[in-house]
Amino acid sequence: MIKKKYNNINDFLEDASFKNWALQENGTDINFWEFWVAKNPEKKELVNKAKDLVLGISFDKQFISKDKVAFEWSKLEAKIQTKKTKPKRKLRFLKQFSVAASILLLVSIGFYFTNNNSKITHKTNYGEILNIKLQDGSDVTLNSNSSLSYYKNESRKIWLSGEAFFEVDKKTVTNAKFWVVTDDLSVEVYGTSFNVNTKKKKTDVFLEEGNIWLKLKNGTDKKMIPGNYISYSSDKNEILEDINVFNANLKTSWKNGSLLFENLSLEKAMEKIEESYGYSIIFEDEISKNTLITGAVPITNINICIKAIEKSVDVIINKKDNNLIISKK
Repeated sequence: MIKKKYNNINDFLEDASFKNWALQENGTDINFWEFWVAKNPEKKELVNKAKDLVLGISFDKQFISKDKVAFEWSKLEAKIQTKKTKPKRKLRFLKQFSVAASILLLVSIGFYFTNNNSKITHKTNYGEILNIKLQDGSDVTLNSNSSLSYYKNESRKIWLSGEAFFEVDKKTVTNAKFWVVTDDLSVEVYGTSFNVNTKKKKTDVFLEEGNIWLKLKNGTDKKMIPGNYISYSSDKNEILEDINVFNANLKTSWKNGSLLFENLSLEKAMEKIEESYGYSIIFEDEISKNTLITGAVPITNINICIKAIEKSVDVIINKKDNNLIISKK
């Protein structure tokens, strides 16, 4: 029954037998998935989130208090504080070679270097997430409507448009740097986990683990520590946000197939939906726009996404052409 690996929420949602188990509609599927969950305890959290989405109950209206957030963040800060080049070949020029042979040699060398240093580009469509293993061993998860490029012989320098999560393999012997380049800044890394988003004509960087340096386009440098979230616009030549994020999943949950909201206005939440699916958002009333939302929605299934939001905040969402029209029930 299981013919593939289940690495994100959408993998479960696309499986009919999993839906039968979640809805308790088929005895065979129920028995199978109970056994599978017991044998894969590391996937329990992902399974529960997917099950909640099938049932349409993934939203929790009990918000975390500001005092609780402040307390937990202070504990995290305290923890943070304690805590080839190849050898050059000697070219021998032999007098015996004719002019024609020399030209052929130069053409062959040019062809070799062009093909071995070609540019590689990965792109995703709306609603698509792509996992990439770079030649140096680093892992990249590319979000929807995004692209990244690098040269074949140098995969530790990435040009990014859109959003991606990086898990950089640290080179302890050579201490080689890893670079992510956007229109606004460059991220200098040795080995760490971080998220970069270049949408909305700015670059947002969230550091999950390790240390990184941002080299802003205006020439200044900015060091980040785990939990830091910085948003910078080269057009405005200013840092738009520089905050500490208590819940890392708020910035990185998309790589597991879902968007996580925590006490966020529906207007702001729908901006994320717009980025992921490409729909334009239209609110028909101010009440809906300012309604607060907490919970998770799938990033690769627009129909389930709409149903989950409708159920959580009592709104009606209609798809018309390339628009999502939202109104209060």
